[in-house]
Amino acid sequence: MRRNLRRSIGIGVGMLLCVAGGAVWRWKRRRLAELSAGSELVETERGVVEVARRGSGYPVLVLHGAPGGYDQGLLLDGALGDGIEVIAPSRPGFLRTPLDDHRSFEDQAALLVALLDALDVERPIVVGISCGGPVALQLAAEYPERVAGLVLASAITIEIDERTYDTGNPILDPLLTSTPVLDIRSGLLAFFHRFTPDRFIENMHAGLSTLEGDALETFVEYIQTHPAQHRRDLAFAPTILPASARIDGTRNDERWCRELPVVDYETIACPVLVFHGEFDAAVPISHAEFVVEALPDAEFVRVDADHLAGVGPDADRVRRALQSFVESIVEDANSTPTRR
Repeated sequence: MRRNLRRSIGIGVGMLLCVAGGAVWRWKRRRLAELSAGSELVETERGVVEVARRGSGYPVLVLHGAPGGYDQGLLLDGALGDGIEVIAPSRPGFLRTPLDDHRSFEDQAALLVALLDALDVERPIVVGISCGGPVALQLAAEYPERVAGLVLASAITIEIDERTYDTGNPILDPLLTSTPVLDIRSGLLAFFHRFTPDRFIENMHAGLSTLEGDALETFVEYIQTHPAQHRRDLAFAPTILPASARIDGTRNDERWCRELPVVDYETIACPVLVFHGEFDAAVPISHAEFVVEALPDAEFVRVDADHLAGVGPDADRVRRALQSFVESIVEDANSTPTRR
């Protein structure tokens, strides 16, 4: 009797795992198909780059964080004002852009210059989000003729030793970065994101913020009770999923972010806007303070937010600062006609 019961339980658990595994597989397949449909692959002199373009007008190159991809860059579509074209590539190791030999931030900057050449874009505004910051800084310092203005959004600028995946553990690293484990975790996150969005938001900001207790609860409640903020917050989560399609780039970023800075920020001559959350737990505000000290003419917007600096009570202030900065660059460019 007990043997039959154990056998029945075992069969039931096995069937449940099969059903769950099948659901995760179908979700991942749909998600990857959606992502592929929203971008194109561009052949450059240095290799293939996945990129998405939205809008028309002055070009803004948006470099995503880690994990991320072109879809994360597209979150700025509509936030930069009218007459703007958002150019959002997937950096090497993310989604359909292969890592290949583009591991260092120097190599990635050279690849992006090749992408601009292939797209016939001469001098865009460059936005570096989080771990896209080092690449944006590299571009502005090494290729000043190709960068009209620089925006650093919650950007990494100095050494940061974040070892979520690249821990150096020969047993844990292969396990945590294996496709089955990453897909199961991603599938669970997608499930909670869809069916318990408010709880998902609470947990996400608990990890991204240095706030605790009542202060964190008040911040999260603000987001949950303002529909536009709520939508913007939830729009971020899909841009890190599925993690297995973004893991090569994420591990590579973790490796290279331990060796910053790699360029002299004082050599950057273009206009610079920096905005950063006061209670950012993922990238402390000291990263913004460091680069602003090196660039005293930079515009610095400190906001009441965590790592998602564009969400929260100061969201409108961030948007106005972004649009004002972009408008000033475009006006300058229009007064001195050049190729885009």
